[in-house]
Amino acid sequence: MKKLLLFFSLFSIIAFTNQSCKKGCTDSTACNYNSGAKKNDGTCTLAGTWYEDADGDGKGNPAVAIEACEQPAGYVSNSTDASDIPVAKKQRATMIYNGATWCGPCGDNGEPAKAYLKSTYSGDAVLLSIQDGDDISTSSEAGPKFSQVFSTFSSVTSIPHAWYAGHGYTMTHGGFSSSASSNNSTIDSKVTAIKANAPSVGIGAVASRSGNTIKVNTKAIFYNATSTQHYIGVYLLEDGINAFQTGPEANTDHNNVLRAKGNGSVGDLGLISMGTSFTANQTVEGVYTITASSSWNASKFKVVVLVWEGNTADKICNAVEVSIK
Repeated sequence: MKKLLLFFSLFSIIAFTNQSCKKGCTDSTACNYNSGAKKNDGTCTLAGTWYEDADGDGKGNPAVAIEACEQPAGYVSNSTDASDIPVAKKQRATMIYNGATWCGPCGDNGEPAKAYLKSTYSGDAVLLSIQDGDDISTSSEAGPKFSQVFSTFSSVTSIPHAWYAGHGYTMTHGGFSSSASSNNSTIDSKVTAIKANAPSVGIGAVASRSGNTIKVNTKAIFYNATSTQHYIGVYLLEDGINAFQTGPEANTDHNNVLRAKGNGSVGDLGLISMGTSFTANQTVEGVYTITASSSWNASKFKVVVLVWEGNTADKICNAVEVSIK
């Protein structure tokens, strides 16, 4: 009887030891999670990112991705197919705004006008907001240098000031009054006039971030043949930059602030040549990078891509704004 009890005791100890020392993947988010494992053995396999390959060319659409443990049908592991990027055949207006936190009229008149543009024309107008030589952007940074090209071109020295551009529309510019309804009416008329034109070029983009590097895949479609040299510019914007604003005398979130431009070589506009002539329905794809500062808030980043019909301030022809995935 004692031997039998000893046998069962030893069996229980061995069974308990085996159970308590059972190894496997203990990460509940892993594909090979083992609910019975008590100790992680380093074999956990996490879900991969798969990109839609709609045309079956083995290249994935960077704009359409899913997470899965196994490769889904119609998806691949790479995201190199810019041809899958959607391009809407629509003309968008571009507004370049120049202001500063120390400028009272910027806070009282300019900021509300920018907010009106974004809330009223979110899919039809793109805003690049410049904070010029203040607590947000020093005068030597990319944004103020960008807006200085417009100021010099138009012989403008005052702020707040805005420029409006798009294909088939002669660039206009002006300041802001103390009447919000008047400012909003001006925006209405300019955006409506630009939107009424048929686009010469459509533009689409997707953007992703790895550390401080933003990668932007672009796709442009030329709807008509042209021998005019075109350029492209990619720009990093940040939302929700909180800073004290003169005018309302309050901390204010500044949105669509131009932080950096891409790897363009044409002056402070950061332009890259797309070519010197194009056939009707020609597609032009590109991949560009932007380097961000680690002091900026990456969770608030977005990207604007502008297509230009020349390399001067008045040649913006279309635009698109995209989030960063």
